[in-house]
Amino acid sequence: MNPSMRALIVDDDVNVAKIMRRYLTAWGWETDVSTTVADAIMLFKEGRYDLALCDVDLPDGDGISLASVFLGALPSLPVIIASGDPKNLERAQEAGFSRCLEKPFSLENLQALLEEALKGRL
Repeated sequence: MNPSMRALIVDDDVNVAKIMRRYLTAWGWETDVSTTVADAIMLFKEGRYDLALCDVDLPDGDGISLASVFLGALPSLPVIIASGDPKNLERAQEAGFSRCLEKPFSLENLQALLEEALKGRL
């Protein structure tokens, strides 16, 4: 992966966020982590991101809505929606998000979604 790529990880489960950050960092990504919608919006406004990974259930809002805000500002941003609840992933797909990561996830699933999300951008 290109080391100049930056990802925003939004997940209120600190352990999951750490795992995602560790994997992405090992693949050469720079990462920022947020545990809330409010913090994620602040980071997004301040930074340049090549990818967003959003959990659905956040303490102060919905990750699907958050991802829509990101896409409103940057329509070409690849977004991966993550959840342990299949109903949330179904909602994400109904909202137009085709890249969904079911928790718990495997390294291979995460890597495959990253590669799919970045096709043509690397």
